This record gives sequence, C-alpha cells and structure tokens, in this order.
Amino acid sequence: MSSLVVKTITEFRWDVRVLKITDEGYQIELLSLDNVLKETNNPNIRDLNAFNNAFKRMYSELNMLIGKDGELIEIKNISQIQRKWSQVKSEMEAIQTKHDNMKGIIALNDELFNNPDNIIAAVKGNEFFEVFFKAWLGLNLPGGRNIRKKSLFAQGSISWSYAVNAEKPLPPIGGKADISIVGHATENFDKTWIKNAYGSFPITEIAGHKPEVRDEASYQIDYRSGRVLNGLVTKEEVVHPEFLKAKMIYEIMADNQEVEQEPNPIKDTERAPEETHEKGRFSLLD
Repeated sequence: MSSLVVKTITEFRWDVRVLKITDEGYQIELLSLDNVLKETNNPNIRDLNAFNNAFKRMYSELNMLIGKDGELIEIKNISQIQRKWSQVKSEMEAIQTKHDNMKGIIALNDELFNNPDNIIAAVKGNEFFEVFFKAWLGLNLPGGRNIRKKSLFAQGSISWSYAVNAEKPLPPIGGKADISIVGHATENFDKTWIKNAYGSFPITEIAGHKPEVRDEASYQIDYRSGRVLNGLVTKEEVVHPEFLKAKMIYEIMADNQEVEQEPNPIKDTERAPEETHEKGRFSLLD
C-alpha cells in the first residue's frame, strides 16, 4: 500500500445558550449555524462532507440537559429530530431509484432515528462535547478526571487520566482566566488491544506497533461568566509515522471577546427597577 496524507480544515459555528440552571445540571440550547469545508487536499472529502452535512441537519437544533460533569443526560427535542428525519427520508426516497446504495442508507438511518437511545448516542459524538466539555466541567481547580473514550481511528477505546489546572493567582472578577488540560493515557496497549484497534488496516509495517497518543487543551475564559473566549484542543494518535497517524486540532474563538464586568452599584438617588430577572450562567471555576 502507498501512503496517503489527507489534510482538511473545517469551520464550525455554534450558538450556545444556557436556558436554565438546576441542581441536576444545565439546560442548553445548541444551534449549528455553519459547517464549512475550508480546505482539503483530497477532492473526495468534499463529496463526503456534502453528504454528511445532509444528515447533520437532523442535529442542527438541540435542546439538552447536561450534567454538571459535562455528560449528556437528556435530549428534550428528540421528537423534532425524528420529524426532520422523516422529511429527509422522503427526499431520499424520491431519488433512490437513481442510486443503488440509497436504499441501504435509508434503512440504516431509519433504525437509528426510530430509536431514541441511538439518537442520544449519536449526539454524544458531536464535536461540541469534546471541544467545550473536555474533562473540566464541574471540577474544583486544580483537579483531575479519568475518562475512557474512542481513539481517533474509532476502532478501540483508550483510558485517559486528565490533569486540569488554572493560572495562579486567579484574575480579579471581570478578567480572563487561563485553563490548561493535559491527558495521560493509562491504557496498556497490549496485543489484544492493538489487534482490535488496527487489525483492519492491511499495512504490514504497523504490525505490533503501540500507538503514541496525545490529548491536551488550553482555554481562556471570562472569569465572571465562565464563557469560553478562546481555546486550543490537540489530539494525536501515531501508530507509524509514515503509514498510519491522525491529528486533530480544534481552534476555538468566541465571536464576542469582551468579558463581563461587575454591574455598577445603584446609587441612593437612583430608583431600582421594580422587576428583576436572574441571569443564569455556568463557570469552570465555580
């Protein structure tokens, strides 16, 4: 086999709204605004991206209950997702006679969208959870968390131990705080694991190779509201430097970089408004 290097840059834009904060967790509305393929050196990726985007329409509006550890507890608008699939299914059935493999795709997704548990599992794979809730939500800093999750090639799972730290001293309220996350793989990567993870790749040069893995992140947050302003997530899995490797880099940037300031106190001569509304927010550092 010859080696093929594929490099791709994609831009996601999300609108994230915290609707309610309870003892159970956070009710969040996640709207997917854009999913644009900016660059690729493989024309086949463009066709694949366009195909995938058709299915991502089903998940463009999510109303979710997220636990205080960042885990998905409930999708509150599953019926809306299923209605979207019914619409897309009708469109695909209308053109299935032109494409022999369309019937199989429709049948596969019918099974997925008719089962709420399958929908929840699919939503958990959304990049949003990996990028925004990467090991830190709900921790008192400095802290740590052990997580087991799929490898970059998705053929096996890796156990990780994460160390999460904040800069010291912390900035005054109304400033920015820097958070660092370093993951250490605690997986044994024995022969059974390697066979399950890479046995389907017909590359003799990788036989018996243990992967070198990396999983790190840094965030800059608004210290008052906990809103992520900037971030960088780097994930890497190298089985062989020439024949099998993967690297994912997520650069995060908030549209509005301004930090929330302390409200000005009401002077004695000023009249306070008769009606007030509590503004819900969540923070890394609570």
